[in-house]
Amino acid sequence: MEDKRTLVAFLIIGVIIVLMPYYLEWLGVSKPASSEPAVAGDTKPTSTQGSISAPALIAAPLLAATTDKQDSSASFVPRDIVVTTPLQQLTFSSAGGILTSAKLPKFARASSNPLVNGRSLVELVPEGGRGFVLTISQGEQTTDLSATEFAPDHELIALQTGQQATLRLVAHLPGNKTVEKVLRFDADRYGIETEINYAGFSEDTELFLGWEGGIARTEKSEETDVSEMRGIAFMNEDLTERTLASDENETKWDDKGLVKLLGVRNKYFLSALAPLSEGQFKAVLLGNHSGVTVPNFTYRLGARLGQSGQWKNLFYLGPLDYEGLSSYQKELERAMNLGWPVIRQLSALLMVVFVATYSFVPNYGWVIVLFATAIKALVYPLSQKSFESAAKMQLLQPKLLALKEKFKNDPQRLSRETMKLYQEGGVNPLGGCLPMVLQMPIFFALYNVFSNTIELRQAPFLFWIQDLSVPDEILIAGFGLHVLPLLMAVAMFFQQKMTMTDPKQAALVYLMPVMMVFIFWSLSSGLVLYWTVFNVLSIAQQALTARQGKVA
Repeated sequence: MEDKRTLVAFLIIGVIIVLMPYYLEWLGVSKPASSEPAVAGDTKPTSTQGSISAPALIAAPLLAATTDKQDSSASFVPRDIVVTTPLQQLTFSSAGGILTSAKLPKFARASSNPLVNGRSLVELVPEGGRGFVLTISQGEQTTDLSATEFAPDHELIALQTGQQATLRLVAHLPGNKTVEKVLRFDADRYGIETEINYAGFSEDTELFLGWEGGIARTEKSEETDVSEMRGIAFMNEDLTERTLASDENETKWDDKGLVKLLGVRNKYFLSALAPLSEGQFKAVLLGNHSGVTVPNFTYRLGARLGQSGQWKNLFYLGPLDYEGLSSYQKELERAMNLGWPVIRQLSALLMVVFVATYSFVPNYGWVIVLFATAIKALVYPLSQKSFESAAKMQLLQPKLLALKEKFKNDPQRLSRETMKLYQEGGVNPLGGCLPMVLQMPIFFALYNVFSNTIELRQAPFLFWIQDLSVPDEILIAGFGLHVLPLLMAVAMFFQQKMTMTDPKQAALVYLMPVMMVFIFWSLSSGLVLYWTVFNVLSIAQQALTARQGKVA
């Protein structure tokens, strides 16, 4: 009897042990992680001054993953590997070791997407898109490894500020071939150092690492966002950009050489690869619509393999931030649209100063006001020359009209007498235009800064201006009224009125402000704010000059 009771007790204990994982799963309790330290030696020391010391990174190791050599034809159940940092929330799949999601916690998406912790996070991987895709090409045969199991050594990595970690994903292919993806994450940076280790291949094999499906929309205005989407490549010191208009079916480009950058971008965000290994590589950009409203761009970076070896790249997933991109290598900042070569250097300088000013004045609207004031002070002497030239021309108008009447039938004599009058009056007929021409590089550079600076994205100023990266808007009877362009036009009207020297130009005083409203209507409120403040300061300068008796 006693033996029977003992046997029943053991049976009950056995059943409990077998069913315990299912019971825990039913309760929603996750399987406890191993107590073994994760990614030993990868964590950077963090300061504990004034705060509780941060816990070590969270990681759930899968110790059997690297020893379980599975053939690519073996069936397996794909699982997600999640990597979180203060800057990124990344999801990889063990199927192909591909990236299926890349969210950026510091940026909210300007749309009605479902909220995450009260915010709709920017997602760079579009629906159906995928990143970190590996394909192998040998002769006429190309093999996509997206259906191959890449066994990870961790199922979860969670980093805090100052920490680093490494994720390894290993695939065993037929013929004793091995491919290992190694990804090194830094909690404080958007760039991921990647390493492809391979063995068992023939020397006529090419390996391609890439991104498919384009880049997701992140802005409220589809027209603004989609128009900025493009595939980009910087190689052999040349920049190539591939855009896809709505009436085009596809675009293709490929080349081989010294690749410095290969990627796809929208208005404010970038997915890109930059080789860290030396050598020449093949770069491929493809684009099509495939029945979707946004361009479906694909980029692939290819390298020829030896029998075994290592291939290193930088994989960037983050904002188009000038200082952040430049901190990796200079060529990465070429992903930003900063204008023509001559203007580009000036744009970069102004952008650094613009962002640095924010550390002292933590409101980009006021930074723009200060910027407009500083630029006005910088070009003040040039503007003064222009005003003085206009004033002298105004004084000469009666004499010029008399000459035109006197020599109306002798154009050559009229030209000689007019130039003589200019010399006697100390007037350069181009004096009013030349200062403006000298200012144009600054204006072009500022246009690039205010149009492409991610710092202005969703940055509020005052009152109704709550996003300096888009047009300001007040709804009146269902119509979106852009107030800043109208204020700019009013300021421009008074400025034109003050500088008009020829009565025949009176029509321009009314026409130019209307044209500028049309041009600036859909531009960012940050750019229009700058131009409005600059015009107001120009009016003040003209009024001051007139008061001093320099302008009639």
